[in-house]
Order: sequence, then structure tokens, then C-alpha cells
Amino acid sequence: MSQKSCIPVRLRLAKYLHPSGDQCWEWTGAKNEHGYGVIGRGKRGRGNTKDHRVAYETFYDVKLDSSSHVLHRCDNPGCVNPLHLWLGNHRENMNDMLSKGRGSKPPVRRGTANNKAKLDENKIRLIFQLRHTGLTTYQLAELFCVSRVAICCVLNRTTWRHVDVTNHFC
Repeated sequence: MSQKSCIPVRLRLAKYLHPSGDQCWEWTGAKNEHGYGVIGRGKRGRGNTKDHRVAYETFYDVKLDSSSHVLHRCDNPGCVNPLHLWLGNHRENMNDMLSKGRGSKPPVRRGTANNKAKLDENKIRLIFQLRHTGLTTYQLAELFCVSRVAICCVLNRTTWRHVDVTNHFC
């Protein structure tokens, strides 16, 4: 039985490229659900990789590690024009996404608006009052059925800092 030769991914990339000067080079191969082009890594079972990563590696003759992100200046996920691609990290990728209005920051749910909250604003004020009377953080934790760490975070104002406790012996 003859062994099928595997064409390197960099050579297969050219099959789906249609250079058009400074314009976007739209990927004509398979795309994922987000519009990014994908290409097989080679042998069966090795999975796919995003086409713009392969394009960046090919045109700039570098080998990217998994922590490297290839970003698009043109904001077109199907573009593989190396002039439109730049190398960044995860934070830069997220900032780029937000600056282009493609993502949204998760809403900040403070206090009882957070559905995981075990305390409320009145209990926070009471914690400060009881601490002022001499109760320990262990006693407060037991009284309010939360961890000692949760009490310390309240008292150190790392959580629930939006609650005004100035008139409550803070």
C-alpha cells in the first residue's frame, strides 16, 4: 500500500489565497462559525488552525507559539493579507476587539444585583457595627453564614465598598 504524501500547510495555503494589492485577501477555503478561515494542520487527526496564523507565519517566516495572537488591522476575520495582520497578546486582542465595538464588557453586578450575593447592604452595615463592638471576624462569619475571608473582604473594603458605612462606626 502506498503512503500518501502530505502537502505542507504553507503550500496548501496558496491554493486559497487571491492577492489583491493592499485590499483584503479574502480566504476562499473553509471558515468557522466566526468567519475565520481554517486549514488542516496536515495529517488526519491533527486538527485545524486558523488561516491568518498560517499566513502570518508564512509571510514573516516565524513560528508562532500558542500564546501568540495574530490580529487584523482591517477587522475582517476572513482576511489573510499579511499587511493587515499584526502580532499581539491576549490582552491586546481583547482591547482591539473592544475598541472596534465588537465585544462588550460584562456588566458589573454589585451588591444584591449579584445573584450569588449572600449578604445585603443592611447586613454590611451591621457587620461594621458588630465589629466595632468587639466581635471577631470568626464570630461574624459564623453569625452571617459566610466565610471569614468574606468578612475580611467586607471590612477591608475590597467588596461591598459601594455601601456607605461612614455613619456606622467605620
